[in-house]
Amino acid sequence: MPFVPVDDLMLYYEEHGQPNGPPLVLLHGFLATAHFWRAQLAAFGAHYRLIVPELRGHGRTNNPAGLPAMRHHQFARDIISMCRALALEQPVLCGESTGAMLQLWLALEAPELAKAHILAGGTFFYGPQLRAWWAEQTPETIWQGQPAERLARHSALGPQHWREVAAAFIALGNHSHRDDFPDAEALRGVRAPALIIHGDRDRFFPVAVPAELYSLLPDAELCILPNTGHLPPSERPEWFNAIVLEFLKRRCGA
Repeated sequence: MPFVPVDDLMLYYEEHGQPNGPPLVLLHGFLATAHFWRAQLAAFGAHYRLIVPELRGHGRTNNPAGLPAMRHHQFARDIISMCRALALEQPVLCGESTGAMLQLWLALEAPELAKAHILAGGTFFYGPQLRAWWAEQTPETIWQGQPAERLARHSALGPQHWREVAAAFIALGNHSHRDDFPDAEALRGVRAPALIIHGDRDRFFPVAVPAELYSLLPDAELCILPNTGHLPPSERPEWFNAIVLEFLKRRCGA
């Protein structure tokens, strides 16, 4: 199991696909792990060298800085450092939910790093209704109904580590961190091409959100998937995979 030292972390990542192919980094969302991308490995791996990290404090990646460091801005810095440590040359970044949101900071702080951004189930702000929902949550309610094996994927750092991951998620929703998102107008300065993929039944972020993000990013494309919720890569893997590969062939030549 490979780890790479990144600032204060030992960041866990997996490699799949073509060892000499162009790099494609898959970024999971909050509460998930590298396992989230299992439905993409074969399709994307046929063309790309896949780098699949686990974010700070998730799965097998530690988090010495504690709960306050588990936020979008710090996640972005970690991924920037990881890409540089692994000498990835202009990787494509593909992220779901938090994995999409962190890319907004990354695109501004390291504009030369990514060849393209794929943003699935993301947003650039948290609305009052979502914050009200978050305010009622506990670590137990966040994980309620989840299969035991999903919690077990967070057990490398201790059998109760899932509580810390949930607590950090709740803190993010309660806006414990003031740098969750960059200023919306700053996003007009993102130059790399971006593909926004969003479900029309996303219970967290209605379609007006990706539509507004599309209007802010100068070189963006927008795809709304019908009868799809917050997790297009796992809910509609065949659609998602085909749409992403077509975009990358057309815009990145790979």
